[in-house]
Amino acid sequence: MGFLKKIFGGKNDGEKSNDGTTIYKYEESADYAPPAPMEYVEEIVAHFETVFPGRTSSVFHEIISDTIHIDVNIMEPTEEEPFWVLYTNGMSDLPMTLPDEILAELDDQYDRAEVMMFLPASWELTEESVKDDNNYWPIRLMKQMARFPHQYNTWLGYGHTIPNYQDYEPYADGTGLNGVVLYQLNEEISVIPTKDGNKIHTYFLIPLYKEEMDYKLEHGMDALMDKLLELDDEVLELHANRMNTCK
Repeated sequence: MGFLKKIFGGKNDGEKSNDGTTIYKYEESADYAPPAPMEYVEEIVAHFETVFPGRTSSVFHEIISDTIHIDVNIMEPTEEEPFWVLYTNGMSDLPMTLPDEILAELDDQYDRAEVMMFLPASWELTEESVKDDNNYWPIRLMKQMARFPHQYNTWLGYGHTIPNYQDYEPYADGTGLNGVVLYQLNEEISVIPTKDGNKIHTYFLIPLYKEEMDYKLEHGMDALMDKLLELDDEVLELHANRMNTCK
């Protein structure tokens, strides 16, 4: 599977790495509003069914929503591609808030986004198994990232890095991963043109260790990805206890 190189740098809020991409910090408060209507569900689902054909799908529906309604769609592993495909639906219903100086540098639309992840086929995603946080936390992470830019009136894009709260808390008891960086797969997978003329960019979430986030801050996104891609499928298919590439 091919990969896109860096498209754009970071926002002017948050801590910058040497290549200009951003490590975001959490604020203490955020504004909340009733959820926006879900406008792009059918188009997003059709897109993923096209790029990942022949998979059985289901949805983790969000029961209570604020600002936006976030569902996580689950596509089951296949014999040819033995991994789960997860993607959000609803993040793109509202545009993200991009600063004017960033908008002036861009040659495309980047204000609407969704997020996605791969999980190994062995990951348990039944209704019963996700009651265990060690199985559920990737879904929780996706929902957090999908809601993040709308809660804090900001934006997310390639190379942005978000720790799990100020203290870099592990996502669950069974993992030491405590932050995430946004990557992007090839354009066929990651870009969804919509019928109303908008364009949705789907960002691939790669959970990180604190040392990897620190390394990215010092050396930049490209240097971090060089290290992570040495893990092969362990970086694309989430492994809760994978090797820390920067320890």
